[in-house]
Amino acid sequence: MIDDWDLDAALDGDAWQDVTMQAIVTVRDDAPLLADPRLARRLAALIDACRTDVPGVLWGYLILPDAVRLIVGPTDEDRLDTFVEAFKDASKQHLLDAIRRADDDTLDHVLFYNPVWGGAIYHVWQAGYHRQILRSEYRLSNALFELGQIPVQRGLVDSPDRWPYLRIGG
Repeated sequence: MIDDWDLDAALDGDAWQDVTMQAIVTVRDDAPLLADPRLARRLAALIDACRTDVPGVLWGYLILPDAVRLIVGPTDEDRLDTFVEAFKDASKQHLLDAIRRADDDTLDHVLFYNPVWGGAIYHVWQAGYHRQILRSEYRLSNALFELGQIPVQRGLVDSPDRWPYLRIGG
């Protein structure tokens, strides 16, 4: 975001050094894939298990029906990109294993057929991800508060502590 950009840091060559970031990874076509509690629980367990692989600290995460938000750092752009791509690859396989074993229509959200590209193709996540830079403790604090408010704003629960797929802090 333009308001997070620091001209002095960019001129010094430190634009991506030691910043905390929020990464938003979206389900393909904004499908409510993670509205299935079975899949959301599996994804939460995977995120909890990969805490040691996070660049910096995993400050918090939120699993929504159509996206995952991770607040990590301090880190730089390259380490965040590497982590997010590794997360997307691991979680794709983890979720696809559960989806293939299920006897429901969840597979419809991830299966695409294209004879040119080799037939059946499974897509869980959209390409890339969105990132928000949090350059101060104040912005980090606000981002963590807002993370808890998102399920309330979307009408999923009446209080942040009632959303089972929200973790803030340790």
